[in-house]
Amino acid sequence: MDLLLSLDPGSSMTKMVYRILSSVPYKPELFCMEPELIGITKESIDLYESGRINSPSPENEAIVEFDSEYYAVGFLAQKHFEARVKLSELKYENAIPKVLAAVGAIATKEGLGTSFTLSLALLLPYGEWEDRERLERGLIAALSNFSFRGQQFSVHLGCFECMPEGGGLVLTRSKKLGADFNQLNIAVLMLGFRDISVVLFERGLSSGKSDNLGLAWMLEKIKSRTSGQNLQDLLLAIHQSGTTLKPKFFKSLARSKKAEFRAEEVTQIIEVAAMARKEYWSKVSDWLISNIPSNIHQVIIGGGTSDYLSNELKNLFTHAKISWAAELEEDVRLAFNLPPQKDALCLRLTDVYGLFRYLQNQVVYSPALVVCQPKNTG
Repeated sequence: MDLLLSLDPGSSMTKMVYRILSSVPYKPELFCMEPELIGITKESIDLYESGRINSPSPENEAIVEFDSEYYAVGFLAQKHFEARVKLSELKYENAIPKVLAAVGAIATKEGLGTSFTLSLALLLPYGEWEDRERLERGLIAALSNFSFRGQQFSVHLGCFECMPEGGGLVLTRSKKLGADFNQLNIAVLMLGFRDISVVLFERGLSSGKSDNLGLAWMLEKIKSRTSGQNLQDLLLAIHQSGTTLKPKFFKSLARSKKAEFRAEEVTQIIEVAAMARKEYWSKVSDWLISNIPSNIHQVIIGGGTSDYLSNELKNLFTHAKISWAAELEEDVRLAFNLPPQKDALCLRLTDVYGLFRYLQNQVVYSPALVVCQPKNTG
């Protein structure tokens, strides 16, 4: 394999870990792109390029073409083409142009050329995991003949692993537990921006459910009850303020020109946010109680929203041992030299990092053959 890549096509960020197999010494690399994606025309691309002054880095100017369709991905889609994340769209359908953009950008940055072999592991919401075979067929076809920023690529998908969100965490945890994993009842709970999901392992037998109850549910409630707000600005204020809503983090959201009205706006937004948080946790806790049986021995909890609800989750699962992100946060911080609390990025990367380590262990090298080892979560 020339390139190993694990990818999480999240609604708030496309998170990736990769490794060039010829690189010495071995070192995994962190790679992130904005989540926006938009279909565009060849005329739009020509118009954009005619007004371009310099040449941005490949991840910031990701344009892909496959099957006679053109897409802007990431920062370019967000800033130039004013794309917005559509939470109702299927992640597995959007995953194909996102994978092409990631592969093209990495190949350009790393000098891989335009023809090589890819080993790919990808995370999907549990509710879309059943579409993994359809996704694999689409990826094989798209990777074999696509262009990135006008450069033609032909990439062979030599190994493909698709896991439900939380897969990287449960694979990490199961390795630590060994044979005990198949003797326990374990819930893997993922709380993200768009979805929440739970995968149950009851003495090794798996089942799962997902729902559109990510943090965006709460932000939409706040947006609908206030004036002129958008999800990204609300997300930043909520994240910076934490569980205790502090006025200083909401001042930038006020839209009035008069100081007294601005103060009233901030007070109103905080009151609405506090109420929406209570409603959100009520909704989430009801869903968790309905979908996670009381005989669970361990709960593996991950996803960026889990930190925001950590106190409530601790109180809900007093009867079970909690494994926070399979204890991978510190591993992520050390692997990529990240600050401990940098936008909670370490927590958000744990799943895709755990999946990368699994993928790396599954690839078997021989002089003429590279294959994927069979899965084993026991």
